[in-house]
Amino acid sequence: MKYIELYSVNGISTFRQGSIETALEQKLGNYSAPYPVKQLFFREFAKGQCFDWHCAPQAQFIIYLEGSLKITIRSGEQHTFGPGDILLAKDLQGEGHISETLSSGRAAIVVVNDSPDHN
Repeated sequence: MKYIELYSVNGISTFRQGSIETALEQKLGNYSAPYPVKQLFFREFAKGQCFDWHCAPQAQFIIYLEGSLKITIRSGEQHTFGPGDILLAKDLQGEGHISETLSSGRAAIVVVNDSPDHN
C-alpha cells in the first residue's frame, strides 16, 4: 500500500513515496504490522480554504475519504490528494507547506507514535 510522506530536511519540506508492507495475509485481506497510534480525528473541510505556510502539528497519517486537497512545498512542487490517498505528514519544523482545499470533503487523521520502526 503506497502513501506520500511530507517531511523536512534542514527545515525544508519535501515529498517522497512510502509504502506499508504486508505482514500478515488473511482471508479478509492483507494486513500490515500494527502501527502505534495516539489519537484518531475526523475532519470535514470546505472548498476554497487556503492555509498559508505551516508545519504539521504532529506526525500524522491523513486518509482522504472524500474531496480533494493540494499541498505545495517551497520548491513549488505540488501534490493533490483525493479519495483513497494517504498522506504521512511529518514536516514538524521549518518552512512547512501550503494546504489548499480544491473541493469539500472529509478525512481521517491518525496521530502516530513516531518510532524508529516506522520512519
